[in-house]
Amino acid sequence: MTGYQSLAHGLTSSLNSQRTPRSKKGPPMIVTILAVACTFFAGLGDWKVLNDTLKGLPKAVALGTIACAFLFFLVDADFANLKKAASYFPLYIILIAVYTFISMYIWVTDFSNSSVISRGGQKIFFQTITIIYAVCMCYLFETEAVNILFFTMCAVNAAIMVLEMPKYGVAESVLSVVTCIITFGEAKGFVRALEIHDITFLFGQFMIYYVMFAPRGTKPEKRLRRVSIALCLFFMLVGLKRSTLPAVALMCIYVKIVRMTKVQNTLIMLTGIGLFLFLYLYLYLTRTGFLVSFLESLGVDMMGRDVLWSLPNSYYELSPLWKGLGFEKVTELVNMWCRQGLINRPYPLHNDILRIFIELGALGLTLWAGIHYIFYPFFWMSRYDTETSLLYMAILSYMTVTYLTDNTAFYFWCCIGLRMIPMSYSYRIFIQERNRRWKPLSSENAANEIWEIEMERRSRQ
Repeated sequence: MTGYQSLAHGLTSSLNSQRTPRSKKGPPMIVTILAVACTFFAGLGDWKVLNDTLKGLPKAVALGTIACAFLFFLVDADFANLKKAASYFPLYIILIAVYTFISMYIWVTDFSNSSVISRGGQKIFFQTITIIYAVCMCYLFETEAVNILFFTMCAVNAAIMVLEMPKYGVAESVLSVVTCIITFGEAKGFVRALEIHDITFLFGQFMIYYVMFAPRGTKPEKRLRRVSIALCLFFMLVGLKRSTLPAVALMCIYVKIVRMTKVQNTLIMLTGIGLFLFLYLYLYLTRTGFLVSFLESLGVDMMGRDVLWSLPNSYYELSPLWKGLGFEKVTELVNMWCRQGLINRPYPLHNDILRIFIELGALGLTLWAGIHYIFYPFFWMSRYDTETSLLYMAILSYMTVTYLTDNTAFYFWCCIGLRMIPMSYSYRIFIQERNRRWKPLSSENAANEIWEIEMERRSRQ
């Protein structure tokens, strides 16, 4: 067999070199630089100076990343990866359909004014961008999409720190940051100017990923994970969102507990169903005032939320038949209350569950919650694996904590993270399947095949 094995080794080396599939090297450097630059400048729009002037307009720069993915496809034409990335789009476009059809029905039947319709259309447009952006990032960078978005957001925060520093001076700025870290969130001067709501909440999502899900099999992966966790902690403290740290810690414990059981899928789905039902209980407690009374009895500073949550009571009904007022109607109400002197500034409602119920009605809240808390976990679990579903549920549960007292449900970068992180994580399965489709011939197998062919040839002679 030695001669056959030598011949087989030569043949398989030649054949395998011809049959090896083109490896996934990622986009060219210029495309990567352009995509990162577009993400960076879109994120820079969260700087208070730009945000107060241009509002959400800079986020439209993220369309440049989508254009980069399109150009890369024209050059690379990776149809397998395109099919994979595009398969996520219908998954998330369901939400856009819910927002659109329910709002259009309300706008038409209630004869809503053009300003409300315009603001609602803009919100739906930006929510659509978050979906396309997440899909395109995964098409470009696959499993590395999370790391690229993370370090780009770190660069955005660092740039905002540099831009704010001239107002306070280097010494005072450094002292302010050190004081904030030592006191675990005391904000004065420079640090107060760094309060970036959207991006800071996003770092909580990254923290869950890097602590519990990021690969750590090699030394570079372990080093990357440690650095990322340290950066997450730093920017969450400097961003004045120390309240999110307990939520992140709780989600990490939750992941640990689920992994220890033998009924992981069941626990994930029960978590989703439990949170789905809890949203209605929370809505009831908010409407009746029980929640505010309970928190005040504990000495919790509501920071004006008690007033904000009671003002809409005369504008909606806590009923399963409540139709809703339409997307962005709450913004109009807040502006009206500000003009009437009921509040001194047009503060957001700081209660996403209440806001969704008021704007989209009982049906809209049910669909929104059902899709997020039941359908999506089931999809990740059935289409991919338990770990992907667990990652999604951990991030969603963390975000749910912020939904209760903040306005993060439609934050641009938070929505991108909630969609893109599980999406990018699931790519590891796609890569395994892609590599499994092609297996090189071993010399031993080839030798056996050649020997059998030779024996059959001799037997026929």
